[in-house]
Amino acid sequence: MINFQIIRFDEIDSTNTEAHRNLATAAEGTVWTAGFQTKGRGQYDRHWESERGLNLLATILLRPVFLPANEQFLISKCTALAICDFLRTFHLKPGIKWPNDIYIGPNKICGILIEHQLSGSQLVSSIIGFGININQTRFDGAPNPSSLALETGKTYSPETLLPQVLNQIQKWYQTLKQGKADIIDRNYTGLLINKPGT
Repeated sequence: MINFQIIRFDEIDSTNTEAHRNLATAAEGTVWTAGFQTKGRGQYDRHWESERGLNLLATILLRPVFLPANEQFLISKCTALAICDFLRTFHLKPGIKWPNDIYIGPNKICGILIEHQLSGSQLVSSIIGFGININQTRFDGAPNPSSLALETGKTYSPETLLPQVLNQIQKWYQTLKQGKADIIDRNYTGLLINKPGT
């Protein structure tokens, strides 16, 4: 089981960048979270829009040394499934836009950015960053955004939601450790809302 250790910042450049800075010494399960990121990043170095204190922004360090490098996408699948399960606790029906954006209907509620470190054919570590829109209701540049507040009509404390997300990540990571990739693949495929590459 992962022993999560949460490190909180009011403001930081990027939680993924902080994970890189501490990669050599941080233990598996270290979590960096921030109320605001000055240089938040999404896939392909896109800017991640998030108002101060309104959303859940975090990065988790895993060290899945048991997983061959050519199976690294299973980490992405586990993360997407975990966040979908978290959102289901609010009676929502999430879907996954390949590779790992999380949608509610036509609107994006979560982005995931995973950066792997390899040694030869082995996976050494995975830096898993995610941003879940929680209380933000107005967006300037993001296309088709949504949030928990928009979907449920309620507001939440992002800090208190983080352990719930981590519990779901724990569950799917243990599934992966147990060699049950077929269960992960089946659940992931069942939630895809588009074909890979579209």
